[in-house]
Amino acid sequence: MEKSCEKIEELLVDYADGQLSPSESNNVTEHLEKCENCRKILTALNKSLELAGVIWTDGLCEIKEIRDPIHGKTRKIPWPKFAAAAAGIIFLLTTSVVWRTFTRPTKPSKKEVNFADIERRINNAGNAARLLTATELLAEFPDSQSIVKDQYRYIVETYPDTPSAKEAKLKIQ
Repeated sequence: MEKSCEKIEELLVDYADGQLSPSESNNVTEHLEKCENCRKILTALNKSLELAGVIWTDGLCEIKEIRDPIHGKTRKIPWPKFAAAAAGIIFLLTTSVVWRTFTRPTKPSKKEVNFADIERRINNAGNAARLLTATELLAEFPDSQSIVKDQYRYIVETYPDTPSAKEAKLKIQ
């Protein structure tokens, strides 16, 4: 392709629309008389523009039909009715939730455990385990049996909810 063809191709759309100055239009016409390739491009361009014009015209007709299906009548959406219905539904739901909240019988809740209770239980279990271990070491001496039984009873009475207290109960019996 020659450089002159490249310049002409840039002007072909404006040439087909009649938008070029008379001197530019004369230059393009002279070139088209000599160059068959540029004439083919111009022919294809004219066909494309015709097709686009038909589609455009046809599309405008469809748009007019879509915009104005029944002359003189427009459909109005009753927004206030929808808003009132939605507000009523929201009111009923809110009332229902509040009513259930206040009229629901209260279930006896489990004893709430806080960190202080947990810490106390851990300390008690640790103390009971230490006492049990010390008592078992003391039980190895034959003369200390009465002291050992007293220690087991102390563990059971002082730390009743610990695993060490359960072990101590078994050893007393």
